[in-house]
Amino acid sequence: MKIHEIGEFGLIARLTSEIETGAGVVKGIGDDAAVLDNGERLLLFTTDAVVEGVHFDLQHVAVEDVGYKSLAVNISDIAAMGGKPTYAVISVGLPDYFTVADADALYRGLREVARNYGVAVVGGDTTGAPVLIVSVALLGEASPAGVRYRSSALPGDIVCVTGSLGGSAGGLFLQENGGFPCPEPLRDLLLRKHRRPEPRVAAGRMLGTLSGVHALIDISDGLASDASHIARASGVRCHIYKAAVPVEPATELVARRAGKDPVDWGLYGGEDYELLFTVAPAAMGEVSAALSECGADCRPVGKVLEGKGLWMVLTDGSLTELSRRGYEHFAAAGGNR
Repeated sequence: MKIHEIGEFGLIARLTSEIETGAGVVKGIGDDAAVLDNGERLLLFTTDAVVEGVHFDLQHVAVEDVGYKSLAVNISDIAAMGGKPTYAVISVGLPDYFTVADADALYRGLREVARNYGVAVVGGDTTGAPVLIVSVALLGEASPAGVRYRSSALPGDIVCVTGSLGGSAGGLFLQENGGFPCPEPLRDLLLRKHRRPEPRVAAGRMLGTLSGVHALIDISDGLASDASHIARASGVRCHIYKAAVPVEPATELVARRAGKDPVDWGLYGGEDYELLFTVAPAAMGEVSAALSECGADCRPVGKVLEGKGLWMVLTDGSLTELSRRGYEHFAAAGGNR
C-alpha cells in the first residue's frame, strides 16, 4: 500500500495508534497543539515543517518570506488553542546552492515574526539537505480555563470566523500566474496574505476567556477541511451557508477574472490562518464586541447540529454534502503550497 492511498490523516492515525501518553499530558495528538500540565499554567506544544518544492517555490517567493511564514504558521497553532506563544526551537536543512546572504535573509524573516509576537528563539540545529527545509517546534502557555479544543462544539452553536477567507489562495494564484491582470494594490495585498500571514493570537486569547466559545481551530487547510475537523472531533454535524462564506474582496475580483468560483477559494484555498470557532447563540454579542477590541471580526458562517458530517446550505435552502478537500500531504494529485 502506498502512503497516498491512505492520505495524510490516515497515516497519522496509523502511526500514532499505539503511542502511549505520559504523565501530565492533558491533550496529546489530535489538535492544533499538545496540552501539557505544568501546574498553574498549561504548556502548549506544536511543531511544523516547510519543505522547498512542497510548501514553497523559491522561483516565486523570497527566502525572507519563507523564514517569516515558517514560524508564523506555528504561532497560529498556539492561537488556535487560546494560548500565548513563548519559545521556539528552529532547525534548518540548507542546500548546497544556499549562500550566507540567503541564510541571513531566512533568519531575518524568522526574527521579524518572533519579535512581532513576543517569541524567543532559544535553540535549533543546522544540517545540509537536498532542498531548503525549516522545522519549527514552538511552546506556548495558557491558563487551564483559557484553552479551547476543536472537539468541544455543541449542537445549537453558531460557526464563526475572525476574518475574510481566500486571500492566500488569491495570492498563490497571482504568484503562479505573474502576468495575470490585477491592480497593483490588490496584487500586493493578496501576495502578502499568502506569504506573510498574521496569526490571530490576540483574538485566540480573547476567545479563550469567553465561556460561550466552545470549539476553536485555525484555518490552515481551508474552511471546509477545518470545519470537518471540528465536526468529526466533536461528534456533530456542521452546516456552512454558501452565501455567508466571507471571501476576501480582492480574491473575489481575481477569481471572477480567472473564471473561477470565489467561494471555492474561500472554502478550499487554505492558509488564511483566521480562526474558526463555535459559539453559543446567547454569547454572540459578547464575543463580537470582544473580538472587535482586538481587531478581529465575528462573522457567522454556519451552525452546529446533532448528527455527523459537513454540509453546505445553498442560496435556495437546499443541502449538499461538502468535500473536505483542503490541502493534504501525500494526496495522489498533490501540489506545491
